[in-house]
Amino acid sequence: MGRAMLPHARAALAEAERARTTARRAVGPEPRGWDRPVRELGQEELVLAVPADDPAPDRVRLVGPADCSWVHYAPGNGLAEVVDQACAAAGFRPRAAVRTEQAAAAPLLAATGLGPALVPESIVPPGFASRVLRPDPPVRRMLAAYMRPHPDPLTTAFLDTLAGHPD
Repeated sequence: MGRAMLPHARAALAEAERARTTARRAVGPEPRGWDRPVRELGQEELVLAVPADDPAPDRVRLVGPADCSWVHYAPGNGLAEVVDQACAAAGFRPRAAVRTEQAAAAPLLAATGLGPALVPESIVPPGFASRVLRPDPPVRRMLAAYMRPHPDPLTTAFLDTLAGHPD
């Protein structure tokens, strides 16, 4: 009977270890209500991914694509709020053609013609065969490192390096 329980015990121990180590540190927008250490790293620029044959100029106001459907993010994705805020600042509410949980999927979906996608520039894949437009005015969000315990010297040095090289 002990052997039959052993796989379950191993799985429980593995889950406990994951829970203990998960989210000790992360990089992204600062979570709301986070009351532990935070280090701002710099701003991330967002761009519009559109199909290769889109005739828009390289710099575009967000009001241009207001009348079309958008590649949007699922409500749990932090980028959904960024898109909603950027579009609200431009005077419209984006209509979703499709929603994705994965930010990396958004430019690929936009490239197929489902609608424009406002994406972090850093996730546009190398050799992206479609177009990337720059919103005017630019859309940016602050990125930060946030941790559960106070950072150790190695983590602090790493964060210093990240903050010194925002690109």
